[in-house]
Amino acid sequence: MKKYLLLISIVASSFTFAQNIFRDDFSIYNTGVQLNGQGTWSNDTSLGGGGGCFPSCNSVLLAQGLNYIGYGSSTKSLEIGTNKDGIGTLFTPVSTTDAYFGMVVNFSNATFSGTINDFFRISTGAFNTAARIFAKKTVSNGLIFGIGKTSGSTYDTANEFSFDTNHLLIVKYTKNADVSDDIVKLYIDPNFAIGEPTNANVSIASGTDNTGTIKALNFYLNTSQGIPTGKAGLISVSSTWAGLSFNLSNSEFNKNTFSISSNEVNKGILSIKSNLTLVNATLNIYDIQGRKVETKIISLQETVNEIAINPIRNAGVYIVEIFSENNKRFTQKILVQ
Repeated sequence: MKKYLLLISIVASSFTFAQNIFRDDFSIYNTGVQLNGQGTWSNDTSLGGGGGCFPSCNSVLLAQGLNYIGYGSSTKSLEIGTNKDGIGTLFTPVSTTDAYFGMVVNFSNATFSGTINDFFRISTGAFNTAARIFAKKTVSNGLIFGIGKTSGSTYDTANEFSFDTNHLLIVKYTKNADVSDDIVKLYIDPNFAIGEPTNANVSIASGTDNTGTIKALNFYLNTSQGIPTGKAGLISVSSTWAGLSFNLSNSEFNKNTFSISSNEVNKGILSIKSNLTLVNATLNIYDIQGRKVETKIISLQETVNEIAINPIRNAGVYIVEIFSENNKRFTQKILVQ
């Protein structure tokens, strides 16, 4: 337990020195309209985009939030689907050997047959793709993710993920000296707070490397097939893992706002002492691997509140997260014995 808390402390301290290159949660943009033309986002290939809408512009910013514990939260997201805008952006060219790209996605459906297209691309300029992210449905109706370079792809076939669930995707691009040895790795739903995992879910090194400096990303949506249906947001680029994190310091509850007791969680009761009244707050509980074990809408009174949850009977450290309607956030670790 002490070792775990020390690790969290070290990681949290490293956030101060992390090198973020680009970060956007879409919060300052208008919903219900095209992202094209808002901020630095464009469908112009010379400005990082993937080309105009096909057959017409119908991809908009949604007033629907995304979140992933330890990484960030948002109130808006980009609609993902076929026949939409190839929307993208330029950012400060990556000057380091390693570059990290993060996003949160939530897909309601994907295709498992026919042409499987990548929905996200990292590039060195117009039509110069360096890395791609794929998503498709399995025959058992699960969701799997894959990664590719200039051509080809490989999938994490060992794990199936759920639709209608927030997933954190982090791509690590390592640039090496030869012409076909750059390494692309994909991490799926990592426990972000404890740092980069030893092993990625899937990686690829084969294929000719794209020459040039990485400086653009885009959602490749202007095609008629193969794109998953859903939403994406919390886009971040960094030279370090920790630097991907969205700064939540201005939207955090005071650490003394709530006090949470885990004494009866094995009986299905979570006790929350609250110093304020909340309605329609979201309660999430995660295990130490970042897997969500509980989520529900709750109301809290300025007293001790007993919240009914699914009983937690496995011993270990868990993280309780509370989101208010205006997206303020509180987290506390609890120990289940």
